Amino acid sequence: MRYFFLSLSFLLALSPMLGQATLKVMTFNIRYNNPGDGDNAWPRRLELVEPLLRFHSPDIIGVQEALPDQMEDLQRMLPDYASEGIARTDGGEFSAIWYRRSRLTKLAGSTFYLSPTPASLSTGWDAALPRIVTWAKFMDNASGHSFYCFNTHFDHIGEMARENSARLILHAIDSLNTEKLPVVLTGDFNAPPESAPIQTLLAGNMLDSRDVSLFPAHGPDATWSGWTMAGEPGRRIDFVFVRGDLAVYRHATLAESFSGRFPSDHLPVMAEVELYPPAATPRLHAHNDYEQERPLFDALAHGAASIEADVWLIDGQLRVSHLRPLKPEQAPTLTELYLQPMAEWVNAHGGRVYPGSDQPLQLMIDIKQDGEATFLALENAFANYRWLPVSIVLSGDRPIDLIAAQPAPFLQLDGRPDDLEKKELEAFMPMVSLPYSAVLSWKGKGQPDEQETEALRQLAKKVHQQGATLRLWGAPQDEDVWSFILNVGVDWVNADDLKRAKGFLKKQ
Repeated sequence: MRYFFLSLSFLLALSPMLGQATLKVMTFNIRYNNPGDGDNAWPRRLELVEPLLRFHSPDIIGVQEALPDQMEDLQRMLPDYASEGIARTDGGEFSAIWYRRSRLTKLAGSTFYLSPTPASLSTGWDAALPRIVTWAKFMDNASGHSFYCFNTHFDHIGEMARENSARLILHAIDSLNTEKLPVVLTGDFNAPPESAPIQTLLAGNMLDSRDVSLFPAHGPDATWSGWTMAGEPGRRIDFVFVRGDLAVYRHATLAESFSGRFPSDHLPVMAEVELYPPAATPRLHAHNDYEQERPLFDALAHGAASIEADVWLIDGQLRVSHLRPLKPEQAPTLTELYLQPMAEWVNAHGGRVYPGSDQPLQLMIDIKQDGEATFLALENAFANYRWLPVSIVLSGDRPIDLIAAQPAPFLQLDGRPDDLEKKELEAFMPMVSLPYSAVLSWKGKGQPDEQETEALRQLAKKVHQQGATLRLWGAPQDEDVWSFILNVGVDWVNADDLKRAKGFLKKQ
């Protein structure tokens, strides 16, 4: 049994697993440098734009209306950033993508025109001006994943141009993104959500990040300020769209003003996303999770739906260890190893354990001794964590009377076959567990015993009739065995080798 010292280096090593792999993507029409704007002219807004960008610290900024001198100012403000894109005309506006170089590596990029001749300078359809799209393919240095980013500014006059521009962008995304990587699309679309261009993008499998954010969107709905108010009602025209295997955790329309002054006539919009977020692997039970190289996090990385930890109550502390630790202070507490990291994980993943699922994680706590005292200590330990989307199942030295006496079944029971006859426990017993050797002698070679198979099938049927699931612990770590017991009616793969078990379950 290994002991864990929760040192600063250990905690720092966990930080990438606690949501630090998210990317902040911003779209920001900075308003071109027009001397006629008077007090709102660009030179007077520099002092507002720079602190806004530095405070929110986006990893990607899709800007619109940036003239060459403004691009130079942005580079001065953002020394860790580089940009992709060219001006739509000589000396004209950029729809550039600024990206943080310490976080992202650019793999490819270019600019094309929103017109029937996108490869050359041109004005499309009924547009008043030439309009462009800048795109880049990036690798995220934190996760190693690649993705595409597109940034644009649709025409403010031509309705046909805006709708055709949406179709052209969808075609460009499909043509460039042959690997089906995640995509983010930022821009000032000069069109509200109900308009034909936005509906065209949505019909093309682009998702409005405001709509799919797991946490409620922050800030006003509208994104046009006109220098005077934080979002003029009905003027939501700036968007961050997403497509593919990514999750949106937060969305904000940034309505900051400085003594009544706004950084631009548009409000910046920012979304926090994660590429290839952790996904649930139903039926995967991480047995003796604390023995993994990264307790809790290895299980979450493999999508475990259930995690098991052995707990000892020693001098009032809930210590995680398979055997009673000779030096209790060297064994981590349940709060250190599971509860607090889980709280941080959930907060970092949109209030869920797995962004694509609203199912709670099952945490099985195997009480090694002193069941009643440990139960009371567990109630106290969970007092500040009941909000977590986690269901707690108690195994080992189970204090059945205390579990059944709860007004609501927060701490639940890992049942045994004999418990199936006790109707008073049915509401508190989501799972029934027993050793594999108690029902099967088959080790994966030859044919299973027919009588044993039928007995297991009948047990599974009885368990399911009571609304519980069935787990066999101590089963051979063998895919033929796993396949057999699942087919007979067992619900969980009780796994020590999480990678192998996940691969097996994904094939089922």
